[in-house]
Amino acid sequence: MLLLSGRVHWKKVWGRVLGGLPRVPGCNVVIAGKDEEHLTPKWVAQAVKAGVRERISLVGPVYGEGKATLLGRALLLVLPSYSENFGNVVIEAMAAGCPVVVTREVGAADIVRESAGGAVLEGDPAALAEGICQLLSDPAALERMGQRGRDFVRHRYTWEAVSLKTEEAYTRAIAS
Repeated sequence: MLLLSGRVHWKKVWGRVLGGLPRVPGCNVVIAGKDEEHLTPKWVAQAVKAGVRERISLVGPVYGEGKATLLGRALLLVLPSYSENFGNVVIEAMAAGCPVVVTREVGAADIVRESAGGAVLEGDPAALAEGICQLLSDPAALERMGQRGRDFVRHRYTWEAVSLKTEEAYTRAIAS
C-alpha cells in the first residue's frame, strides 16, 4: 500500500501518483486527508479514467493512532507536490520507519536525501511510477530506508534536538 497523506490540495498533485498507478502492479493507494478544496471528485475521475479506481481508498482526515496505523502498514509514503514548504508528514513517516518518496519541490527533499530514508523522484507520472516500482522490488532495501529514516529523525528532530538547535541559533544571533 502506498500512502498519500495530508490535506487534499491542488499543490499536493495526487494525480501524479494516480496517473502512474497503472504502471505499479499489485499496489493500492490510500489517500488520507481533509479535502479543503473539494478535489476528491477530480482524483476519483482520474482514477476511473486510468482504470485504477478499485485500487484507491479515500479515508478522509486521519490523526493520532489512526495515522500511526496507516504509516505502519504503508510500504511508502508518497508526497508528489508541486510546491511544499517542508512537508511535516515526511518527518512523521520517517519517525514511524516508513520510507518516503518525495518530489524535488518538497521542502524536505534534502532531508530525505541526507537521511537515505527514502527517495527523491521526478514528478512525471511515468518516472514516479518507475521509481516506485524500483523501490518496491527490493523489500530489504525498503526496510533499511525505513530504519535510516527513523534513526535520522531520532537524532535530529526530537524535541530535545530541536530545542538545542534553536538555543544555538539564538546564541549566535545575540552574539552578532
